[in-house]
Amino acid sequence: MGGQVTVPAFTIDVMALITWLIVGLIAGALASLITRGRLYGLIPSLIIGLLGAFVGGFLFGLLNIQVPQDLQGGITIRWIDIIVAFVGSAIVLFIYGFFYRRR
Repeated sequence: MGGQVTVPAFTIDVMALITWLIVGLIAGALASLITRGRLYGLIPSLIIGLLGAFVGGFLFGLLNIQVPQDLQGGITIRWIDIIVAFVGSAIVLFIYGFFYRRR
C-alpha cells in the first residue's frame, strides 16, 4: 500500500495528510502569535492554519503570485506551503477579529 489508504470513493495519501496538518499547525500558531499577540490552543491553531492554507492558496492563485524556486525546496514540508498558509491564516484571523471583537 505504501502510505495510502483506499476508501471506496477516493484514496488518501497519509504522508500528504500529515504534512498538511503540520503546515497548518505551524501557520496557525505563527499567525495567531503575530496578529493576536498570543497563541491559541493546538486545535484552534490547526483549524486556523488549515483554513489559512486554503485562503492563501486561493489568493496566491487568483493574484498569480509566482513562487521563487528557492522557496519550493527545503524540507519535505516546503517553505512556500508554510508561507502561503501563514498569509491565509493571518487573513482568517483578521476577518474573525473584525466580526467578533471583544469589547
